[in-house]
Amino acid sequence: MIEKKTQEGGCMNITKPLWDRDFQCLAGDCPDTCCAGWEIPVDEQSVHRFCSMEGPLGERLRQALVTVEGETQFVRKDGRCVLLNEQNLCALYAACGEEALCRTCHLHPRFVVQYGGRREIMPGLSCPAWVKAYLMREEEVVFVTEETNEEITEYMDVDGLLFLKLLKAREKALGLVQERSLSIKVRLRQLLQMAQELEDEKEGSCPQSGVLAAYIEKLESLEVLSTVWMAQLKKHHSKCDVPVESAQSWTGFRSAVAEKLLVYDLFRFMLQGVYTGRVLPWVKLAVFHVLVVLKLGEDCQTKEELCEVARLYSKEIEHCAENGRALYHSFCRRSGRYSVAGLLRGMEELA
Repeated sequence: MIEKKTQEGGCMNITKPLWDRDFQCLAGDCPDTCCAGWEIPVDEQSVHRFCSMEGPLGERLRQALVTVEGETQFVRKDGRCVLLNEQNLCALYAACGEEALCRTCHLHPRFVVQYGGRREIMPGLSCPAWVKAYLMREEEVVFVTEETNEEITEYMDVDGLLFLKLLKAREKALGLVQERSLSIKVRLRQLLQMAQELEDEKEGSCPQSGVLAAYIEKLESLEVLSTVWMAQLKKHHSKCDVPVESAQSWTGFRSAVAEKLLVYDLFRFMLQGVYTGRVLPWVKLAVFHVLVVLKLGEDCQTKEELCEVARLYSKEIEHCAENGRALYHSFCRRSGRYSVAGLLRGMEELA
């Protein structure tokens, strides 16, 4: 347990990628928008603030709020937030600035997780601006930790020893997946082996073929947020068992994108094992993400095209809690296509 007495009087430490400082919203120039395609929850404090605003904007905000199953959200029209204008700009932001936004919109596209006095921040890959600042970069990812003056007010009831064990394991894993003297396939195998050793448990066998086809079918069974994503899935479903000889899935820019995806997933999810009691499913899920993105992007001729596949995948999976839970539970299995053996078989099915 992380005891409160060890945190009293302490300051919050914030860890995030160094490149977060380079992130800048594309606003009206964004090829997509974060204000369409999903629900936008509004926190209670912002609801009170919006309801007390005067003038035409205050009236517009009140009309834009709706409560669905106990949660306040912004009304959507044709899938878009009603505050979004034709130039893909937010009326509230334009009138009052960033500080006026609700918590969800203020933080987006950043995911924030807190473990006692440690807060971790990672912008999401559904954002075109972060794809450019993160996935398109050639350099290795560097994370920085800054101590702030913010007082620690919340304490997490977690197993302190397990947390420290996972923290060290994640540091080792991040170093491994960025070891460019090794091929990406070797790094993936060693990563899975390391995660197995952490749990000290063996996994069973898997079918001899059809792993990638089953993975694509699994994605098709999840909730779909956009027709573009569904078209991407159907395009590759029929040829999952046939490697594309010209794809070279494990070399060049594909290897570079795979590395960045692994770093992203391990940083975001590996420490979640402190709550679930298992780290292997999270590591397997990171490898799965790489496999399906490389498979769906096997026809891509440029790094930009493959990064767009990764962005669409992130938007569908990371911003839908039901989809994320469904995939996690699949990788809790110890045999079949969702086992370590299944992932290794899927790696061999890629060209």
